[in-house]
Amino acid sequence: MKHWESLIDQKIREAMEQGEFDDLPGKGKPLDTSENPFEDPELRLAHRMLRNAGFAPAWIEERKDIDSEFENARNELSRMWAVLQNALGTENERGARARWEQALISFRKQVGELNRRIVAWNLKVPAAGFQRRDRRQTDLSAWRSEIVSLNSVRAA
Repeated sequence: MKHWESLIDQKIREAMEQGEFDDLPGKGKPLDTSENPFEDPELRLAHRMLRNAGFAPAWIEERKDIDSEFENARNELSRMWAVLQNALGTENERGARARWEQALISFRKQVGELNRRIVAWNLKVPAAGFQRRDRRQTDLSAWRSEIVSLNSVRAA
C-alpha cells in the first residue's frame, strides 16, 4: 500500500511542478461550503428556502430550545446563589437558605425533564454524531466549579 501512496504522491507532485493545477477555476478563493454535499438533492431547494427564511429542521430547533431552557435554569440557580451569598450573616439568611434549597430542588427537576427530552431528541437526530449526553452528572458539578471560581475572583 505504501508503494501506491508514494506513486500517487509522486504523480501529484509532478502535475504541480508542470503547472497543471494553475488554471483551475476558483484558484486562490475559498471553497463554497454553502451547500451540503450529503443533503438529499430532492430536498435541497426546500432546505435552502427554510434556511433563508430563518428556519432550521425541527431537530435543530428543538436542540436550541433544550439549550435555552437549560441556560435559563442555570441562570436562575446562579441568581439564587448570589441572593444566598449576599444574605449570609444577615437576618435574611434563613429565608435565603430556604429559597436556595428550593432552587436546587427546582433545578434538579428541570434537569431531569431536560434529560428526558435529550433522550427523545437523540432518537430524532439524523446521525449519531449529533447525539448529546444527558446532563445529570455534569450540571451541578460544573455549575459549582463556576461558582467557586467566581467567588475566588470576588474575594480577590
